[in-house]
Amino acid sequence: QVPVKSPKSEVISKDLIRRGFRSVGPTVVYSFMQVAGLTNDHLMSCFRFQECITGVESRGKVNNDEANDGTRKVEETTALG
Repeated sequence: QVPVKSPKSEVISKDLIRRGFRSVGPTVVYSFMQVAGLTNDHLMSCFRFQECITGVESRGKVNNDEANDGTRKVEETTALG
């Protein structure tokens, strides 16, 4: 069964309430996390589960490559400059 909240959503909810937000219970925060793609709550038996995992892994690789390129550019600029 798909959960309606998580420990992380409870922590975020408490922090938002402490900062003065209203109507941001753990279920609302977890729902936002689902919509924003911050959590993968597909069951392992669901056809989308593996697609979501593969998408996250490939995105992480692209982000790491981009970060490395940016570091190289800064190093080159510093060496030239």
